[in-house]
Amino acid sequence: MEEIVSADAIRGEILEDARKKAARLLEDAEGESARTATDIEGKAASVVGELMRASEARSARFRMETLARVPLERTRMRVQYVEKALAGALDAHFSRLGEERIAALSEEMLARGASFLAGKDVSLSHKGLSEGVARAVAGRALAGASSVEVAEDAELPAAGLVARARDGSVTLRATMDLVEARLMDEKRAELARALCAEALEP
Repeated sequence: MEEIVSADAIRGEILEDARKKAARLLEDAEGESARTATDIEGKAASVVGELMRASEARSARFRMETLARVPLERTRMRVQYVEKALAGALDAHFSRLGEERIAALSEEMLARGASFLAGKDVSLSHKGLSEGVARAVAGRALAGASSVEVAEDAELPAAGLVARARDGSVTLRATMDLVEARLMDEKRAELARALCAEALEP
């Protein structure tokens, strides 16, 4: 709506400029003969008419373009709102996860790739878990490894575990940001409907 008001203001400025220009032409004509004055008045009227027609055409075109953009802009704003709401809700949920839940999710992820670390010496980094819990998870999920060295790493991207073969051949990451990303990929529509039903209404 603001853009339409601003278009009307621009149109008003253009018309005002046109009126001033016409007034100057008429003032210059006053000292000349009646024939010259008539010619100039005709030219002034023509200029004003032309300027007004051009101004109206520009204003109409601007209004049409603005109105055409409204549905797209509304959709873009709605998508941004939903994405932000989803990300915020998931971040809040994962920030409240207890150690037991983080351990269970991390163990499930590690167990899927454990065969790649079988027979290897492994370094296991943990964040958001105690060393005892990290060792317990390693004992179950990485039972096939030759050895597992456990250490805390505050630089991990999120709470969870990262297992690396010491020979550099394999890295398995089991951190909560991956679980969050997978939820966003696989359950985005359901989450959006649950959290933002009103925003998704047409």
